[in-house]
Amino acid sequence: MLPAFPTPLVQLSNLFPDRRVYAKCEFPVPSGSFKLRGAKHLLDHLCGENGPRELVVPSMGNTALAAALGAKLYGFRMIGVVPTTITRAKDEKLQALGVELVKVAGGGSDLLRHATELAAERGAYFVHPHLDPLWTDGYQTMMAEILEALPDCRTLVFPVGGGGLLMGLTAYLQRRPASLRLIGVEAYNAPKYASFNHARSKTIADGLVLEVPHPQVQQRIAATGIAIDMVRDEAIRAVVAALFQTQGLMVEPSSAVPVAWLQAHATELDEPACLVLTGENIAREDFYRLIGVVG
Repeated sequence: MLPAFPTPLVQLSNLFPDRRVYAKCEFPVPSGSFKLRGAKHLLDHLCGENGPRELVVPSMGNTALAAALGAKLYGFRMIGVVPTTITRAKDEKLQALGVELVKVAGGGSDLLRHATELAAERGAYFVHPHLDPLWTDGYQTMMAEILEALPDCRTLVFPVGGGGLLMGLTAYLQRRPASLRLIGVEAYNAPKYASFNHARSKTIADGLVLEVPHPQVQQRIAATGIAIDMVRDEAIRAVVAALFQTQGLMVEPSSAVPVAWLQAHATELDEPACLVLTGENIAREDFYRLIGVVG
């Protein structure tokens, strides 16, 4: 079975010397991202049923890595539906875990559509990383850990991709309300749930890309009043470098999005504030190239 991996809460005192800002560091887990929580929750449930032992997982990379690690431990077969542009680091890790990869041209919405069809053809379990509560409810443990370590937390800032993390965090707060303001942040180049009137374009935060927003996530945002905002790629790039240079933390661009937003809005927020650093799955040479350092 996949054990639980409680993750550390670190004060970003170098990056925010005059503020009580903490980072929930989700990347020091075997799969390198918070998605491992979803994988554990789903597979613990599926092991108690007599359903299919094959998973079809659409993913930009991190969801597939978490599901692959879990599938290997639980004895499931897995097909990863990934983009043709998947990074070399994630591709190699998935192959090493024995995943059958199906590469699809397009973005997150294309992956979801193709994976849905493939799962039906194979009689496999379709893992929807944004809407399947058996997956997203795994993120409730993150919210519980944050409030246990920082019970007076007043602001939580997190990245928004398809909306799975948002669904999990809000599901916890629906059961156990807290005096906590949630703020979701997207890449300016690839918004979904924020209000925008500009054309979408390529972003370095590729893990947050989804072409068609989910109505269920839009409904949850409206019902809970979560603020959704955006940050530009230049700010994301600068924060990836700053986290490494000032705090010794190496994260991928999608993970740095909430830090970039908080840098611009720290004086407006109730403290203590917490942000979620979701993952680190980026090849070292790509990371150093991104921040302008010769590795």
